[in-house]
Formats: sequence, C-alpha cells, structure tokens
Amino acid sequence: MKGGIRIQDAVVGDIEPTETELSLIEDPAMQRLRWIRQVGFANLIYPSANHTRFEHSLGTMKRTRELSSRLNGGEPDEALEAAGLMHDIGHTAFSHASDNLLGRYLKTTHEDLGEEIIRKSSIADVIGNSTFTMKKVLDYFNGKSKGEVVTGSIGSDRLDYLIRDAHYTGVAYGLIDYSNIRNKFTLYKGSPAIFESAVRSVEYMLIARYSMFSSVYLHHAAQIADGMYEKAVANAIDSGKMDAKELRNIVDWSMTAKLLATKDSKDLMQRLLERRLFKRAYNNAVPVGLKLSEVASAIEKSGMDRNSYVAVFVEYKGSKDNLPVVNRDGQLVGQITEVSPLMKTLQLILSSAPKLLVACDRKNTEKINSALKKLL
Repeated sequence: MKGGIRIQDAVVGDIEPTETELSLIEDPAMQRLRWIRQVGFANLIYPSANHTRFEHSLGTMKRTRELSSRLNGGEPDEALEAAGLMHDIGHTAFSHASDNLLGRYLKTTHEDLGEEIIRKSSIADVIGNSTFTMKKVLDYFNGKSKGEVVTGSIGSDRLDYLIRDAHYTGVAYGLIDYSNIRNKFTLYKGSPAIFESAVRSVEYMLIARYSMFSSVYLHHAAQIADGMYEKAVANAIDSGKMDAKELRNIVDWSMTAKLLATKDSKDLMQRLLERRLFKRAYNNAVPVGLKLSEVASAIEKSGMDRNSYVAVFVEYKGSKDNLPVVNRDGQLVGQITEVSPLMKTLQLILSSAPKLLVACDRKNTEKINSALKKLL
C-alpha cells in the first residue's frame, strides 16, 4: 500500500513510497544521510557534486523496485526495497573518505555500522510493524539471496550511483542504457543475470564505471583531499580532542566544525575549505607489498612534518565482478567475461597493481622525490 505522498527526484523522477518505506525514510537514522555528501570531496573538482547519500538511497529504493518487479511478475518485494533504501545507512562523514578511519580506529566498516543501526535503532521498530521480518531485510542487506539485486555488479546501488554521480558531476561517462538493462534483467540459480541481448548494454555500464573511477572517484585531487581529511581526523583522535566513537554517526557539517576547533586539525581542514590542496609529487606504480607506513617513515626521516604531505594507494575496484549471461530459454551461455572479450580485458585493467600517490606543497616536491628514491 502506497504511503500517499510522491517524492520528486531529479534523476529517477517521482518516487511513491509505501507506508512502511515512508516510515523508514522519516526515521532519524535515514534523515541523517541528508547531511553526508555522496562523493565526499569531489565537489572540489566538480562544483555541482553536492548530492547526498539520502537522495541516492531513495533512488536505489526505486531502482530496486523496478528490477525486482521484473523477477516477481510485477509483484513488489518490500523487504528487498527496504534493503535498497537502507544500504548506505551506516555511512559517516564525507562518505568513503572516512572508510579507512572506521577500520583503523573502530575495526569496523560502514556496512557493519549499517547493520547495527538497522538492528538496534528505531528502524527496528518500523520493521517490527511491517509485513516482513528483520532476518529477511538483513539477508538482503548483506547481499544474500535476492540481495544481489541491490549489491551485485549490475545491482540497483551501482546503477543509481553511476547515473546520479554522472548527472551531478557533469561527467558523461556514467550515462548508461538503464532501461535495456532493467528490461533484460533476470535470475540464474537465484543470482542476478542478464539476457544475451543486453550484453552490449552491460559492457557499456561496466566501462562507464571504470571511467567514473578514473575521472571522479580516483581523480588525483579528490584522493589528495581525502588524504588531507583523513590526516586531520587522525590528528584530532590521536590528540584526544575527538573520541573515535564519534565516527559512528557524525555528519559532514559537524565533522567540519569539530576539525576547525581542533588545533592539530584546523590548518588541514581550513585548506580543504579554501581548496588549497597539496600538489602531486609522486604518482607511479610501486613494488607489490610496499606499506604506507614505510612510505611515511621514509618521508618523515627526510625532515617533512606529518601534516605537510599525504600518501595514498590508488587502486580500482571490481576486478572480481562477473555476471551470468543466459539465452531466451534461461540457459546459461557463460559468464560475461567469457562471452565478452571486452570485459575480460577490463578485468585485467582493474586488477593492475595500485599506484602510490604522494602530495605536498610545491616547495617540498624535490624532498619527497629524493626520499622515495632512497626507499624504492
């Protein structure tokens, strides 16, 4: 049963939530996502990239409904739609820019935090009053059973963020043939699959994802900004001015205020606000097994202060992605990397060794390069 309202979205159009979905959307745990930007500091490169995890979550819910209706003869799967809506509920300030911090200080991930929120917040009360069970939602949330409709290589999450991020950055690479993928979407042995006639559309989608990583998510300036932010937060926590537990539910604006009020973090955060980013000093492949701690030690032995540079590994995701391709009769033709030589080549590119990106003020680039030559 629909909840009686229509939400207008610039990317997916009108969204009509059910009563349960509306209760989930209105819950404080979901509303918190209004204050977390979808692509972190990418707006320093693409000024219009100020969209949020909240609107992406709404879009993912609608795309989940559209994909799942293909599998259920038009019948909704509200538990699956709820999982699509809440798939990012555990994200914290500046989205993926905080992922390493969650791992370092709390030994957790935003996915684990999301499951905890669903289990223990007022979200659990909404689910308790719904027509589906907590177990079913969490199974879907974790990608089990039909949960891959949300989390898979052509799942609703990926479809929405590629189209949405392309829209708001103005980068045309993320434009994909969504309607054809949706219409040729199916299941093979319980997992998402695609009909053979949509192979070209999926090729373009996965190439679009690679291109969005190259142009947006792994853009050198965005990676440098992420590194500066991560160092600012680490300074605040290490100095005792911030409790690491605050990472669990802090949002962009409150994190910004916290860092500006912290002596050891203020300069880095102010530089981010004024877009005075460090510049590339080194951006090349490095020996397999090299650790960032070794890089940091070499640089700081040269006399560089820990706040005067950032060092990050830049690597692509998705090298293990695959997808069954079936014929009209639902019989397996092969995995897409077997059917498409283009996809096999793309996987080789995605699995290439990460690059080391080191950035600092221009005056220190020679010192950085000298330190890295001795290390490498």
